Amino acid sequence: MRLSPLLLLCTLVIGCTSGSTSSPSQPTAQGPTQDERAAEAMLVNAGARIDKDASGAVVLVDFSGKPIDENLMKRIGTLPKLQKLLLRGCPVDNAMLKEVGSPKDLQVLDLRETQVTGTALEQICQCTQLKNLQFRGNPITDADLKHVGRLTELKVLGLDETAVEGATLESLAGLKQLEELYLFGAPFKEANLAKLAPFTKLKRIRLRGTKIDGSSFEALAELTALEDLDVSETNFSDAAVAHLLEHNGLKKLNLWATKITDQSLPNVAQLTSLEWLNLDRNSIGDAQIEELTKLPNVTWLHLGSTALTNDGLQKLAPMTQLKTLIVTRTGVTGEGAAQLATKLPETEIQHVYMPEN
Repeated sequence: MRLSPLLLLCTLVIGCTSGSTSSPSQPTAQGPTQDERAAEAMLVNAGARIDKDASGAVVLVDFSGKPIDENLMKRIGTLPKLQKLLLRGCPVDNAMLKEVGSPKDLQVLDLRETQVTGTALEQICQCTQLKNLQFRGNPITDADLKHVGRLTELKVLGLDETAVEGATLESLAGLKQLEELYLFGAPFKEANLAKLAPFTKLKRIRLRGTKIDGSSFEALAELTALEDLDVSETNFSDAAVAHLLEHNGLKKLNLWATKITDQSLPNVAQLTSLEWLNLDRNSIGDAQIEELTKLPNVTWLHLGSTALTNDGLQKLAPMTQLKTLIVTRTGVTGEGAAQLATKLPETEIQHVYMPEN
């Protein structure tokens, strides 16, 4: 059968079209560019530790404790998917940090023990995806914190050994996700302690060596997520310990070198969720030490530099869950420790002080 000219033309057109049509290509992950690979090589050769994602893009750069210069900082700034930048102990100042810019995907920035000052926070806080921002020993003041309120994704804020007193904590009201706050060695004042109340997701607070006595801690009753509290080397008192009873989720409590006495022990004994407890260097003796046996979950207990004696030590025999018990620089002798060891064979009892090298 002969095809009509029109039908033959249609057949040819359809046939050609169907033969040249292909299914749409699936998008593929684009690998690093040549410039990115060159930047990666330069950083690694300079001693950086790096991590990469599935596509091969650098997402972590760690120069902690290593020398770094302006040129390397500039190279870091060219990495398009950078998420973590660790510069602890590096000779980095504000001018060098400017070379990095404000990476849009940056989530972790560690600037502890660098020369970066609070002035750099205006630049840093343009990285709105930051979840972890840490300083230590940097000259950062309360006035500098005004920019940090923009970091609404922030979960960890480290301000150890800065100049922060806490006067402008209201400027951080936008940090609804904050879970950890570190203020060790800062001149943080008791008058500003209550300003932590809005941060209801706080799990860990480090106030070691600050200017507090804990009298305002009752204002923090709504911090029900609190698990780890360090108020060591402060004037935290017996009255302040009573304010901790609202925090029935506490797992770790550091009361080393505070102002507590035997009177605090009945209240401490009510914190039954505790797993780690440091009572070192306090006015505690044998009188109420058996109160601690009401803590069923404590596996690490420090009673060093107290007035504990062999008699008081034996009262801890019911604490069979203990893994570590430290009673150095007390009245406990080798004989007393050995006697308790027969009742707590699974517990490491440290009664001889061993100075760190």
